[in-house]
Amino acid sequence: AEAMGVVSAVADAVVVLFSLTIAVGVPLIDAQAVLSHDAYPAQLRDLKRWYAAEFDDYLMAQPPAFFRGLLCLELAFLWPLSVATVYGVLARRRWAATTSLMVGVTTLTSLVTLVCRPLPAHDLLRACWSEIKCAACPSDLQNQRSTPQ
Repeated sequence: AEAMGVVSAVADAVVVLFSLTIAVGVPLIDAQAVLSHDAYPAQLRDLKRWYAAEFDDYLMAQPPAFFRGLLCLELAFLWPLSVATVYGVLARRRWAATTSLMVGVTTLTSLVTLVCRPLPAHDLLRACWSEIKCAACPSDLQNQRSTPQ
């Protein structure tokens, strides 16, 4: 029973840290891509530019329309849920599990969108085709084989 208390405390700490990161990062950094630049001090604008350059994050440097849509979703839905989750976990509210689950599902949905977006289907198939070795083909035919039509 005592081990479960430790596991629960560690899980709560991870959820609070994750939710706190979202609660702080979304309005201060991510929202710069959708809100007026005048709404932010120069230090925060410089931090966003530094991050985009340092980590070669083209989505933050020049956010495409789909990414701005995801950021609007973060501002309208994920950010308030993250704030509620931090409060709920720290205050030991029963509903914190629900808001935490909602934050996780929203984050996973955004992550899938971001991971799949840069790889259109034809590029993914071409990459996979170049890595697959055809066991039925003689090795000299494998070398002559080109990408699928």
